[in-house]
Amino acid sequence: MPVNLDKIESQAPALLSLAKQATISIDKSGLNGTVAKVALVLDYSGSMGNEYKNGSMQRLAEKVLALATQLDDDGAIDFFVFDSSAAYLGEISLGDYKGSVDRLTRGRRMGTTNYAEAFLKVRDHFGFGNTVEKKGLFGRTKTVPNPNSGPADAPVYALFLTDGVPDNKAAAVKALTEVAATPIFWKFLSIGRESIEFLQKLDDLDDRFVDNADYKPVGNVDKVNDSELFDMLLDEYPGWLKEVRAKGLIK
Repeated sequence: MPVNLDKIESQAPALLSLAKQATISIDKSGLNGTVAKVALVLDYSGSMGNEYKNGSMQRLAEKVLALATQLDDDGAIDFFVFDSSAAYLGEISLGDYKGSVDRLTRGRRMGTTNYAEAFLKVRDHFGFGNTVEKKGLFGRTKTVPNPNSGPADAPVYALFLTDGVPDNKAAAVKALTEVAATPIFWKFLSIGRESIEFLQKLDDLDDRFVDNADYKPVGNVDKVNDSELFDMLLDEYPGWLKEVRAKGLIK
């Protein structure tokens, strides 16, 4: 169940209009009544320095939190960063969202761009590491859910934002393919002047248990109006939900 708008108005009034806009996009997407845990996964490489200094990543976090309030009733998102490694830094909630990105990243050094560890860190944080390898045609192996594990109570919606390609493309492909057998949907956003061809490649990967990702190049996330942003964030998510429910990944 979503967080009541009256509660948002009392606890975080500055987020009320965003939450209302998120509700409109959820209605349009046919997602009323669906529940999801929401994760924000941000690139913390050196080239992203200005995006943190100018507050762009904080503003994005607030919009993602507003969306999360209408998909889950805990009023919080799980916050991850990736650079040369990846880390879970804590929750951003209605009660402490102001300045949260700066506060949670304080003391962390910027590094390179490790997509693979980010994918696996999110998977493991939510306890979805229980998958198995199954041999298919021509000796290929494919990651599938463990038949001994039941469906999850709720999926995870992970918004992943970056401004560049990963350190290790092969490792990123392998990791995203592995986590395709878990109930995590990945929305890839890229910022910068040009779209990132490799993210489109990840979006289009073959040989996954389920198509678990969608890519949208946004350029400057601050210049996308809230209505367009929420519609963009939810694009392809309803279809993924239907497929993973049919395949027994979620109840």
